[in-house]
Amino acid sequence: MMDPFHATVKMVTGEEVLAEVMPTEENGSEFFVLSNPIIISENVQIDQERGIAISGLIPKKWMTYSSDDLSIVNRSHVISMSELDSFGVEFYEKALMVAKATSPIKKKVTTDRNSGFVGKIEALRNKLEKDYKDSHDLPNGPL
Repeated sequence: MMDPFHATVKMVTGEEVLAEVMPTEENGSEFFVLSNPIIISENVQIDQERGIAISGLIPKKWMTYSSDDLSIVNRSHVISMSELDSFGVEFYEKALMVAKATSPIKKKVTTDRNSGFVGKIEALRNKLEKDYKDSHDLPNGPL
């Protein structure tokens, strides 16, 4: 396993993905673990009145609805990979913040939809108070 590095990865689908990449091999299979992969779309608008083209870059998470920051890509799905220079790494980090902020998946965990949920605090408190009041061996005097 090599140290992770920031790279641009050209996929067989034609997508260009920016990510922190960790080349990995397990059981003779080579793959890449991509951390926080993003893609950059270009939006071009023509201003007919002024006769100019206005271009803007739009960063998005590569897997828009994924709640995980890691993706595994088989080596056979990669055409080319190039390590980012310091300018590229700085651009990636800023674009990653924008991509995460505009993602529809916000990493909010609701307890009643995840394993380990026992109950709501208020309901448990009411049950414990009822059990205490119904108890036959209540202490005498203030608590």
